[in-house]
Amino acid sequence: MFLAIAGTGTIYAQHVSGKITVKTAETNGQPLPFTNVLLRHVKDSSLVKGELSATDGSATFEKISEGRYFIEATLMGYTSASTSAFSIDAGHQLVQLPTLSLSQASKTLQAVNVTAQKPFIERKNGATVLNVESSLAASGGTALDVLKRAPGVQIDKDDNIILQGNQGATIMLDGKLTYLSGEQLANLLRSLPSENIATIEIITSPSAKYDAAGKSGIINIKTKKTIITGINGSLNLGAGAGKYGFYNAGLNLNWRTEKFNAFGNYNNGYRGFFQTRYLARHIQGDIPAFFELNAFNRRNFKNNNYKVGLDYFLNSKHTVGVLVRGYDNAFNQDGFNHTPISSNGKLDSTLYAGTTVRNKFNNVSFNLNYKGQLDTLGTEIGFDADWARFNDNNYMTLSDSMAYVVNPVKNDHAILNRPVNQVTIRSAKLDMVLPFNKNTKIETGVKYSSVKTDNNLRYDSLLNGKYENAITQSNQFIYTENVYAAYAIFKKTIHNTDFQLGLRAEQTKSDGYSVTLQSHVKRSYLDFFPTFSLDQKINESHKIGVNYSKRISRPNYGDLNPFVFYIDKYNYFKGNPYMLPEYTHKAEINYTLKQKYVLAVSYGMTKNVVLEYMIQNDTTKVTTYYDRNFERSYVYNATLTIPIDPFKWWNITNNINFNYNYFDVKDSVVNLTTNVFAYNYQTTHTFTLPDDWKFEINAYYESPFVWGVYKIRPSYAIGLGVQKQLMNKKLNIKLNVSDITNREQFRGSAKFDNIDMYINNRWQNRRVNLALTWNFGNSNIKAAREREAGSEQQRVGG
Repeated sequence: MFLAIAGTGTIYAQHVSGKITVKTAETNGQPLPFTNVLLRHVKDSSLVKGELSATDGSATFEKISEGRYFIEATLMGYTSASTSAFSIDAGHQLVQLPTLSLSQASKTLQAVNVTAQKPFIERKNGATVLNVESSLAASGGTALDVLKRAPGVQIDKDDNIILQGNQGATIMLDGKLTYLSGEQLANLLRSLPSENIATIEIITSPSAKYDAAGKSGIINIKTKKTIITGINGSLNLGAGAGKYGFYNAGLNLNWRTEKFNAFGNYNNGYRGFFQTRYLARHIQGDIPAFFELNAFNRRNFKNNNYKVGLDYFLNSKHTVGVLVRGYDNAFNQDGFNHTPISSNGKLDSTLYAGTTVRNKFNNVSFNLNYKGQLDTLGTEIGFDADWARFNDNNYMTLSDSMAYVVNPVKNDHAILNRPVNQVTIRSAKLDMVLPFNKNTKIETGVKYSSVKTDNNLRYDSLLNGKYENAITQSNQFIYTENVYAAYAIFKKTIHNTDFQLGLRAEQTKSDGYSVTLQSHVKRSYLDFFPTFSLDQKINESHKIGVNYSKRISRPNYGDLNPFVFYIDKYNYFKGNPYMLPEYTHKAEINYTLKQKYVLAVSYGMTKNVVLEYMIQNDTTKVTTYYDRNFERSYVYNATLTIPIDPFKWWNITNNINFNYNYFDVKDSVVNLTTNVFAYNYQTTHTFTLPDDWKFEINAYYESPFVWGVYKIRPSYAIGLGVQKQLMNKKLNIKLNVSDITNREQFRGSAKFDNIDMYINNRWQNRRVNLALTWNFGNSNIKAAREREAGSEQQRVGG
């Protein structure tokens, strides 16, 4: 790949690369967008490449090797059309073909939901793409369930997302930041039904156009927005059960005309589930003790999600749009745990504790956007403005009772916790594409974002039969953060090589203000984030690439609150207002064989890595957990994507992810290093059977790995799914069973200094799901397109 730069004159003289342009139109001259435009070899009509025509009917093929070709255009409801044969050679490197006219078929076709069969996991344009619509196992689940099956993704004991051995992935929804993290992000992902998701993109080396936040990369969840001329939509219904039942229902509607496109959806659901937790702690000291917590938490989640938007086409080159989206959700938990406490091998006492949580949280966000093409050369401009507000109201009671073996007297204690959180987000950005010629362009833009979070934490203690405010335990914390950003990307194509060099600058100003303590922690820092990528297409079967990026992960807002959060009598979590941002440098080399087999090898180094740490008081037996910065962490990663088609009716997708993690957890207080080689493997087998039946088997295995001070034990799961299509494929019925062996769980241990603990968390992962999707609408299918839009919101909570 580097030879392509060093020896340009030699290599490029041997390869001819051409560009082909063509337009599609109806017989009356009206442009025909979203037509399948297929470039084929003359000698055997084999397919070289396919494109969808743009809104003006145009389609472009670039970097086409020397040879003789013709183009075929097809669209359902129209007769196909083809060009005459033409050549790409030294004298014909730019071919402009006459317009292809397609006439309507004599017989109007009934509405049919026709989609090419796609594998669940594939590689596109440097990103790993999960085609959620193609997966039977994903039906009846949530976005969080789907991410658990994504290559290179791991979910820890607190539902945090680890991508290629690193925490800190930025989650986007339809191309917009979510600004959520921790439990609130997990709840958002649980509230998004998989039936409403089209694809999930995993981008491990984003360009400078993207926010620099997210040290391990970006996960972009794209909801369904297929738009067909006229009124179209789909109705989704689902139900299932594990230990507890769940259901979901959703409606998607689209109405497209020549001047506007209106769209919207609503989803309602209820999910009953549980979590069990086993935590064993060996405590040394003058009087050694052994704590053995056994907890069962019954939970339910109620969600109401909505989205309404309108795109208005000023003309074929300019579009303005508005979008409103939000949710009104509730989370309830009733938990009970008992903790036998032994000393010198004999039972001393038992702690009984109960937890009740009634959590209501809602969000509303508004987006105004514009996109326009300013000239025929390809100059583009885009603008987005967003406003969003999150409200999170909690009502939590924590009660515990200590029963002693020798003295049967019980000591009772109860706390009422009523935290109220409000987050307000404002952002605006302007992007431009400035082409110099067909092979050279600059992308540039600016962005401003402002986040304010107000966390009011009130604790009441039960005294003499009534709750009274515990002033020393309550607090109010206000955090504001403003980020000013600008970027520029230089892109150059030389024959079969694409080169990209980018730089993003971000000025961050933050203020963490504890109203209770009357103290501020203010920070102001300017960072530069370079990016680089080089991709070379050697021939139709071989492609290589190399890229580099620098990224940042700022602390979660909730983790900066300098107060104590009570988990139970012997376990606390404390915020840390002095945490610094993490900085990650990452480099990757990738190789693609025959446009489907992919090997990617990467190296990442994170400075100021944030990890969960704990301090144990051997006298009081209390363990305090908190996040803090450590020196560095290193991640070496290799990912293999291997699709196999033994027969036309049998498709296999395999993904293997290898990691070597090294954590340098050393400072004046701590002296610890952890490292391990780990891997995970996912495989999906899809069988396409006669009479519109489909069967799927999926499985994953995750080897032991380390994360900071924790050593994680292996986990695996197996799932089955079956699908039947009816009513001319307008009705899809899917049935699946997840985690058949009930072995998906989190098991980990930590042992250093005076810490010696073991954790085992289990969830309701074994489930039976039944999902129905009915597609309805206009019976005369003409065209479809996908649109990216959404709210912009990711680091609330902790």
